[in-house]
Amino acid sequence: MKTILMVSLFAVFAFALSGCAPTANTNANANTNVNTNAAPKAAAAPTADSLLALDSKAFEAWKNHDGAYFEAYLSDNYVGFGDDGKRPTRAEALKMITSDGCDVKSFALSEPHVTQAGADAAVLTYKVTQDATCEGKKLPATATAATVFVRSGDSWKGAYHNEVTIIEPKTESAAPGTNKPMPSPSESRSANSNVNRSASSNTSSTSNTSSTSNASATSNSSGTAASGDAALTDALMAMEKKGWEGWKAKDAAAFGDVSDKDFAFLDSTGKATFGKANNVKMWTTDNPCTVSSVNLSDGHASTITKDAAILTYKGTAEGSCGDMKLAPLWATSVFVKEGDAWKMVYLLEMPMRKS
Repeated sequence: MKTILMVSLFAVFAFALSGCAPTANTNANANTNVNTNAAPKAAAAPTADSLLALDSKAFEAWKNHDGAYFEAYLSDNYVGFGDDGKRPTRAEALKMITSDGCDVKSFALSEPHVTQAGADAAVLTYKVTQDATCEGKKLPATATAATVFVRSGDSWKGAYHNEVTIIEPKTESAAPGTNKPMPSPSESRSANSNVNRSASSNTSSTSNTSSTSNASATSNSSGTAASGDAALTDALMAMEKKGWEGWKAKDAAAFGDVSDKDFAFLDSTGKATFGKANNVKMWTTDNPCTVSSVNLSDGHASTITKDAAILTYKGTAEGSCGDMKLAPLWATSVFVKEGDAWKMVYLLEMPMRKS
């Protein structure tokens, strides 16, 4: 649904997963008194197919310019983030949905995967294939999408959505008749060749483009998005910084300390890697990069459930991966609280918009 971003829409698509009504009590001897103070029935644990069905309805609503649908189902704690670093509020996102200029001929969603983020949040990752044009610009044919769902009573609603255009790895000829793989951007955290779907924003949101000159993690919660928690932002930025330093040093232990066992990573080329062990291996043993320093800035954290939070920020690394120089990017991390500690359960990285 980042297709919406193509026409300055940074909206998350939110959807409801209605739980079934309690079955009638057919026992003739049952107590007929009704407890009107009973707690609402909780939504069932989401499955990949059930959440994909909800996202499919949202795509259909986007295709039909149905802004009322999103008004009803967008979560109150919506988190917006675009490839220009802007963070639209829920109200701004809803306004952008209703004013889009897209012509969607077809779309298909496939290959769903659910990453649980505590008891009341989940991240759905899937592939988008589409034939659509927005304001005269053809949208990329394929992308990998991530939607963060949160439990709301007996339904599930969207708190965040983004997409990353799928870029196939480049290869170069090493010798006649052979192909030598180029360093994979999925292992480099950034790629200069990436083409992002976003176009210029027409919202009133202010851009968060400040950065720091040192390698420390910094926070900046400016912008029109709902104000984040400063203490939470600082805590999560510190965790992120430790992970980036672990990638720089190819230190499996450091990355292992900050990530959840179900950690998943959607990189800036649209490749998704699931499982902590697979990601630790990719960022350490299989890491082809030489990095001299890392810097995180423009952090903004928001709580989305009692034990889950979303952090958006800018990441910069000095160095290269093979022949590819590293470039700054925008990143979104979903954290889950385990006891008193926050652990990263999902990371999405997207290239910065080219001027």
